[in-house]
Amino acid sequence: MIFLAGLFFYACSEELKETTETTLKTELLAQTQKSKWVAAKISKEIVQNQKKISHYDFDVNALEKLIHTEDVTYIWFDLGLNENNQITFTATGEQRETGEIKAQVSSQIIGKDTYKADLSIFHKIGNIPLDDVQGFNHILENTDAYEYITSMEKAYDNFEAALDQEGQRVERFGLDVMVVKRMLTTHNIHSLALFLGKNKKQKMTTVFIGKDKKGNLLINKSTDASTAGKAYDFTHPCPTECDPCRKCVKYCEGSWWECCKYEPCGGGPR
Repeated sequence: MIFLAGLFFYACSEELKETTETTLKTELLAQTQKSKWVAAKISKEIVQNQKKISHYDFDVNALEKLIHTEDVTYIWFDLGLNENNQITFTATGEQRETGEIKAQVSSQIIGKDTYKADLSIFHKIGNIPLDDVQGFNHILENTDAYEYITSMEKAYDNFEAALDQEGQRVERFGLDVMVVKRMLTTHNIHSLALFLGKNKKQKMTTVFIGKDKKGNLLINKSTDASTAGKAYDFTHPCPTECDPCRKCVKYCEGSWWECCKYEPCGGGPR
């Protein structure tokens, strides 16, 4: 019994050690890539590399652990630049009031040479009334999602302008943890895809869409509003919106989600 107890303790210790080492490597890599992104000149190589990228894949199980990490209330999707001069994205779980990082998850770069997104799904399904998700304002109309993603190619002609947020290069896009929670309730979701898009303000933004095991985009007409496949945006870009002391003053409750209505530090409506 003593031997078994010791063996169990050793196994748990090794697992904890491995998890801790993996976490530290992820954090160090994210920090290095983020610093490189902020300092880098947007070269022709970076732009050409980006044109070859279809999207970024986040593992659903890893994101589930991230959003359920203690005290995580906000998720930032941080931009970075890797050793191959490719833009990267890391999901960062943060305690919103203190700005403390609690956990991070890396994404996988999916190239256009290995994956061709079937964007025709947006036209096949068409726009669906969104009245059944009152207060949840992160769902994109299908026509907008299609336009955002397909317009991104033209944005590379003047990439610096698309990246500009009030005179500074965009560093991250943020969402309340409850929005990410809703994304992960999508029926049959296997991974969460982050596509780059150009919004109606002619700025680069994010478009999130769930994918199934076969890589199909999960956009459908499901009558179950809590699990239907949708496209998501309306992330908060930083440096435009980086206020770490925003706090939730009211939650709207739906079938499977909660949406946070914020009040800035000084009070009053936002």
